[in-house]
Amino acid sequence: MPSPEQAKIRFMTIFFGANDARLPNTLGYTQTVPLEAYKQQLIKIATHPAIKTHNPHMILITPPPIDERLCEAADAAKGINQVRRTAENAARYAEAVREVGEQLDVPVLDLWKAFMQRAGWSEGQPLPGSKDVERNAVLTELMHDGLHFNPAGYRVLLDELMRLIERTWPNQMPEKLPFLLPPWDDADAWSE
Repeated sequence: MPSPEQAKIRFMTIFFGANDARLPNTLGYTQTVPLEAYKQQLIKIATHPAIKTHNPHMILITPPPIDERLCEAADAAKGINQVRRTAENAARYAEAVREVGEQLDVPVLDLWKAFMQRAGWSEGQPLPGSKDVERNAVLTELMHDGLHFNPAGYRVLLDELMRLIERTWPNQMPEKLPFLLPPWDDADAWSE
């Protein structure tokens, strides 16, 4: 992390959890981070002195939901025949981010909820992406392998991020920021 004298960090997103939420496995290695340890690590990152010295506009981003069928197919193509992700576990890690955001008074971009709303989900219903329900075409459109985003998923991330910035720090919207360099078509300014 650069010092504030080297670079000023205006915005910082913390976007971890999709791999941390993997289930423990018997493959000899694991990416799993237990839920409470995950929450503590998010707090350590968000409150680290090297970050706090910049006083950035900080945003926590929940991990997205997953599509169990697509994840299992992608794993099977790699020769992995063990369930490593569940929609329910992904939901728990997203909730953990919401809790940390509330605890630290840091805005949360709820990507999990944004994807789920687009998938037609309502509180109390079975989770789209679970093998217990029919395949959800929206999640398939958003994620190519049940976890990693397609262009449509990245569009959701960008749109939600810009909405959060506009609500929370409206003076930081791109159209309200001054240019550091002249516009590309200002020939007089560039000739100086």
